[in-house]
Amino acid sequence: MNKNNHSTEHDNKKALRLSNAFFKKKYWLIIAIAVTTVVLLFTINAGKKLVIEDLKTGDILWQAQIERGDWFSHRYIHSVEKSPVIEKFKVSDDWEILTMESWTKSFGAGLPYEDKGDVEMKDGYFVIQDLNKPVYGGELKFQPSHLYPHTFHFKDEEVTFSEPPYSETQILVEIKNTTLWDRIKLLF
Repeated sequence: MNKNNHSTEHDNKKALRLSNAFFKKKYWLIIAIAVTTVVLLFTINAGKKLVIEDLKTGDILWQAQIERGDWFSHRYIHSVEKSPVIEKFKVSDDWEILTMESWTKSFGAGLPYEDKGDVEMKDGYFVIQDLNKPVYGGELKFQPSHLYPHTFHFKDEEVTFSEPPYSETQILVEIKNTTLWDRIKLLF
C-alpha cells in the first residue's frame, strides 16, 4: 500500500466521522428532544397521588390523585373486640398523613384508650376527634383478612381490603409524587 492510498483512506475515515454521515444534525436534534421529553415525563412532579401497594412486591394495586386537605378512611371489624372501627385521616399542608378521628363501639385491646382529642357519642360510636396526629413513618400498613369486612374509602371510591388481591397481601398506603407520565396514564 503506498503512502497516498493510506493517506486517502485515513482522510476518508476522518471525514466520515466528522460529517455524521449516519446521523445528520437534524436527527441529533430530534433524538435530543425525544430524550429530553422522556426524562421530563418521568421526573417532573405533577402533583401527588394516594397509593395502595403490595408491601412485599411494590406492585401498585390502586391509586388516585390527592390534594392537601383531602380525607380518607378505612373501616374494619376489630379482630379481638369483634366490633366495628372507623379511622379517618387527613392530608396536611405538608403532605403528611394525619390521624384525625377514631370511631369505636368499645374500648379494649388495640383500641384507643388515651384522653386525646374531643370525645363524643355519635350513632352508637365513641368518636375521638381532632387528633391531628401524624402517622408514624408517613405511611399506613395493613394486614387485611378475608374473615372480616375491611374497606378503604377515598372520595366516592371504595376499595374492599377483605377481598383479593388485597386480602392476600400486606398493604401499604402512602402519598407519592405524580409524574407527568402518571397523569397521562390516568387519562386512559
